Amino acid sequence: MSFTDRITKLIMPLASKMANQRHLVAMRDSFIDIMPIIMASSLFTLLNAVVFTNETLNKYVDLVFLTDMGTMVNNGTMGVMTIFVTFLIGYRLARYYINKGTIERKDFNELHAGILSLALALIMFPLFNDIVPVGATDSVEVAGVYLQSLTSSGGLFVGILAAILGTEMLLRLSKNEKLRIKMPDGVPPAVASSFNSLIPEVLVILVFAAITFTIVKVTGTTIPAIIQSIISTPLQYAMESPVGLFVVQLFTQVFWFFGLHGQNIVSSVTSPPMLTAIQQNVEAFAAGDAIPNIVTNPWIGMYTLFGGTGAILPLLIAIFLVSKRKDYRDIGKIGLLPSIFNISEPIMFGIPVVMNPFLVIPFICVPLINLAIAYPLTALGLVAKSVVIPPWILPPIITTWVTTAGDIPATLLSVVLFVLDIFLYMPFVMASNKGLKGETLE
Repeated sequence: MSFTDRITKLIMPLASKMANQRHLVAMRDSFIDIMPIIMASSLFTLLNAVVFTNETLNKYVDLVFLTDMGTMVNNGTMGVMTIFVTFLIGYRLARYYINKGTIERKDFNELHAGILSLALALIMFPLFNDIVPVGATDSVEVAGVYLQSLTSSGGLFVGILAAILGTEMLLRLSKNEKLRIKMPDGVPPAVASSFNSLIPEVLVILVFAAITFTIVKVTGTTIPAIIQSIISTPLQYAMESPVGLFVVQLFTQVFWFFGLHGQNIVSSVTSPPMLTAIQQNVEAFAAGDAIPNIVTNPWIGMYTLFGGTGAILPLLIAIFLVSKRKDYRDIGKIGLLPSIFNISEPIMFGIPVVMNPFLVIPFICVPLINLAIAYPLTALGLVAKSVVIPPWILPPIITTWVTTAGDIPATLLSVVLFVLDIFLYMPFVMASNKGLKGETLE
C-alpha cells in the first residue's frame, strides 16, 4: 500500500463523517456560497495594495483617489461576511431538515430560519459601542451601530452559534402543532408559512434576548467579548511559555480551518508583545546592536505565510502538479494571482480549504513544521532575525529578503521551506483525488 493510499484510508472515515454531519456541511456550503463576493473583495484589495497606492505608478497617474472604491467593495463584501454566513447557515440547515422529511416546508421555512439566525446574531452583538469619529482622537460611545469588526470576520463565531442553536430550537418548536396559527384555505403559502412560524420564532427570540440581556447585566460585558476572553485565556498562558509560539500558531490554523479568521482572533493577545519585539529589533538594527528577539509577527509571516495562512501557494502548486480534480484546478487558477500577494480567501473558501478533511492535516501542520525548522536555525545564528516590517502584500521569498534586510541564508531557507511545503501537501492532494467531493444539503 502506497503512502497516498494510507493517507486516503486514514482520512476517508473522517471525510465521510464530515460529509454527513449536517452542521459542518451547512457551514462549509455557506462559505462556498459567498465565494464570488470574496473573489470580488480580494480583487479590489489587490488593486488597492498593488495598483492604486503604487508610488511609482502614481508619479505618472494619480490613482490614490480610487482606493475609496476598493474600500466600498470591501465594506459591502468581506465587511459584512458574518451577515451573509449567518443567514446561509440557518437557511441551509433548515433546508436539510425539510429535504430529509424531518418537517414539512409549510411548517418550517428555510428563509425564516435564515432571517431568524441573523436576527439572533444581531441581538447578541453589543448594544453600545466605542468609536473614534473621523478627525477626532478620543472615542465616543454610540448606540444603534454595528461595528465592522463584528460584521466582518470578528463576529463569525457568534453568527455560527446563533444560526445552529437558533435553527435547532426553531425546528423543535415548529414541530409542536399547538404553537402553529392555522390559516384558512386559500391563503397564499407565503402568508400561511409566516403565521405558522410566528409563535416559534417569537419564542426563540425571547429566549436569546433574555439570556443575552441577563449575561450583559450580570457580567457587565458583551457576548462577543466573553467569547474572545474564553479564547484569549489559554493563548495568554501559551505566550508565557517556551512553546507559546507553536501553541499560538496551532490555534491560528485550527480557527482558520473552521472558517474563523485565526490572526484576528489571536491578535488581541499576541499583538502587544509582538509589536514590542519587532520595535526592539528595528531599533537595535538601526543602532548596530545585536538583534534581541527571534519571534515577531514579520518573522512568523516570512516562514508561514507563503501565499496566505497555511502556505496556500505551495498548496496551489501541489494541486497543479498532482491533482486530477477539475474543481480544485479551476479554483486554483482563479486564486493564483491573489495568493501570490498573500490574499488567500479565494482558495480558503473556494476549494475550500475550510473544513476540508483531506487538507486539515497539512494545513495545520505545515506552518508548525516550518517554524520548528526555522526557530533553531535562527537561534543558532545561521539565519538572520527580522529587522524590518514589510508590506503584507510582498510575495513569498521576497518577504524574507526584505524582512531580514537582505539576508541570503534566511532567503534560501524560505526557498527550501517553500519547496518542502509543496511536497508535504502533495500526498494529501493526491488522496483527495480518490476521496469524496463532499455531500451537500440540497
